[in-house]
Amino acid sequence: MVIEHRPWVGNLYASEGIDGQRIAIMGYSPHTPEDHEGHTIECVSQVVSGQDGTMRFFNAIPGYFQMTPADFYTRVVFFEFVPCAVGGPEQKYAVATPDQAAAGRRRLLGIAEEHRVQKLLVLSVKAWSSMPPMVESASGPLPFLPGTDFRMGTYDLEGVRTVAVGLRHPQYGPKAKMRAAVQAGMSLKGYNDRPAAI
Repeated sequence: MVIEHRPWVGNLYASEGIDGQRIAIMGYSPHTPEDHEGHTIECVSQVVSGQDGTMRFFNAIPGYFQMTPADFYTRVVFFEFVPCAVGGPEQKYAVATPDQAAAGRRRLLGIAEEHRVQKLLVLSVKAWSSMPPMVESASGPLPFLPGTDFRMGTYDLEGVRTVAVGLRHPQYGPKAKMRAAVQAGMSLKGYNDRPAAI
């Protein structure tokens, strides 16, 4: 049986989001010795409730938005590129198998389309390099996010145009640099909901 983690969807994501925008956050891979479909939801729930303050990855991200974890995660979608655990804690740096990466690419586009994600912030170089080609890929290297050295691109999906920004894992990205990049990403204009195909 293939396990696929369900994404976390905050209860204010669709109605309010952040500054009126529908934001999704994507990491690379979960690692747990006991894998199950609810792993992502379980992890984020523990962060939101304050039960686990040791998950540095999850706790660092709200600070880029100058928000508390409890408020932040009620307003976003969160998921990992690899749809299932890559192993236990000792395998936390493992890379997805070709089948896992292919599943991750399909799942990414499916989540973005289903939840009409307007901005997708990718907090992993490994995830960014594994993503499906973007609209701008056909013209050469992806453009830089204005004022930063991070790349960005777009996906034209049914009902929505998703702007993706490739950032660093919080473990490696300086806080001030990451915060400035998030602010630049949030300020981007030109994304829009697209009419569904008839």
